[in-house]
Amino acid sequence: MISLKIGSAWLAASTLAIAVAASAPACATTLYSQGFETDTSGWNSPTRVASGTDGITAASGGYYAQATTDYTTWGTYNNSTGGSPGAFQPYTTSIKIYLDVAAGAANDTRFDFSSAISHPDGSFLRDFIFNVGFYNDGTGPGAGSDRFIVSASNNSSPGSAFPKNPDKSPIAIETTGWYTFEHVFIDNGGQLEVDMNILDSSNALVASWILGGDAIGEVGGNRYGWFDTNQFSYLAIDDASLTAPTAATPLPATLPLLAGGLTAMGFLRRRKKTA
Repeated sequence: MISLKIGSAWLAASTLAIAVAASAPACATTLYSQGFETDTSGWNSPTRVASGTDGITAASGGYYAQATTDYTTWGTYNNSTGGSPGAFQPYTTSIKIYLDVAAGAANDTRFDFSSAISHPDGSFLRDFIFNVGFYNDGTGPGAGSDRFIVSASNNSSPGSAFPKNPDKSPIAIETTGWYTFEHVFIDNGGQLEVDMNILDSSNALVASWILGGDAIGEVGGNRYGWFDTNQFSYLAIDDASLTAPTAATPLPATLPLLAGGLTAMGFLRRRKKTA
């Protein structure tokens, strides 16, 4: 017999009963993944190169790609809604980009990376753009150092956006390495929310911005990922993916309830887990 100890008292499992609805933590299903190990499928059209080319070790595996103003369809448009236009379903796009602060770029050399989304009928809705620039001047975040400055907006450089824009919470990255640029598309109370995150090579969060606001009924599936502005000779990229939450696995419908009316929910703690 299984027993539960509370203080100095032991209660037998036979004295406990409760019916609750519960779900296990959700994991992610990969709908598209491209590490450039064998080809560049899903992209138009970066150059695949061996790890170590130009002194850059691939983020994973033996190859990475060199991009200019290239783009991906994340496998296909509307991959997040089953490959056809349809109502919004949550999803995440992700790509690793190598930022080299010692590359000797000119001050205010820029690139943008957008992950765009469609209306439910498949027509274009909106871009969500990381605005990035290299700087070695004395203004803005990290002033006086060689660094990349990043902010997030719905517009492109150079005419409609500016990485240092103080209204867009710019941050400085002063360490060379691979960085994950992630867009997390969710339904927040009936409105689209896009969490735009940057993570370092150890998967620690460097910075995050929240954009969105469109009524969720006006939102459909994924569109492109696109370096729509790039003033560098190329950008090293790796490990592009589109994932969607896996449906939660139901837990058993019956959980213990303490005699005397105390529910097991008072003693069980839910642990947040990623997978």
